[in-house]
Amino acid sequence: MDIGQRSRLSLCQLMEAVLNRDECIVILRKFEISTDEIDGYKSGYRLLRSLTDAILAATPLQVWELAQELARTRQSIRDTVSPKSLFDERWEDFILCMKLDGIGLAVDDYGREVRSFIPLEPTIEGARPVEDDLSREVRLSQLSGDDEILRLIDDSAKAFLSGDNNGCLNNARVALETTAKAIGRELLPPVSALPSKWGEVLVALREAGFISPDQEKGLAGVYRFVSPGSHVPVGFTESEFARLGRTLALSCTYFLVKEWKGTQLSSG
Repeated sequence: MDIGQRSRLSLCQLMEAVLNRDECIVILRKFEISTDEIDGYKSGYRLLRSLTDAILAATPLQVWELAQELARTRQSIRDTVSPKSLFDERWEDFILCMKLDGIGLAVDDYGREVRSFIPLEPTIEGARPVEDDLSREVRLSQLSGDDEILRLIDDSAKAFLSGDNNGCLNNARVALETTAKAIGRELLPPVSALPSKWGEVLVALREAGFISPDQEKGLAGVYRFVSPGSHVPVGFTESEFARLGRTLALSCTYFLVKEWKGTQLSSG
């Protein structure tokens, strides 16, 4: 499993808060993650910055195994930390960030968490987290409003981490809509006014030959799925539904951005 950048940074914050320098070095070396800069910590290089450089540069497998180690030993680590809230708050942030990557703690038959991380839904081995891929593609797209799209993606994640499930879905939905409208403005003649309603925007994209009728239906369905007032399906918690809806909305946003880049390449 590939753990996203947000989760990696949260992992760094957790380790810096609850482990000392020597403990950090040992656990990183255990998974063959470079500790060259952490070894130079006494010369003035801050531990948190050193951890960040090391973990961002590590391979997906190395970070995955490191996260599993912390999950297995979290109780013994917590026992050494005072006050306990120092561990609890950083651990909770890490767990929520991992959920945004589609990763969570396994549960037993009685619903109790066990000491290992597992994918929360089917995944493609080696696939990067959708938010990381999407953010990179948005930056490369040169679409107008790309900064706003990135802000909405980030605000969606922040809302989820703060427990604001509606805000999480709303920001993800608006990111999708903003992307579609930005593409529409590029495709339509300068004298044409871009429709304001989502369905009309999709029609404009289809009539411009940018999306197919089936793709129009799929995008419309996802938009309705994450719109305000959507019913949380039986068997889902509000948090699970928010994470699922966000993933679907960001995946559709990724599709639009990649399609736009492909159009630009073919026309260039």
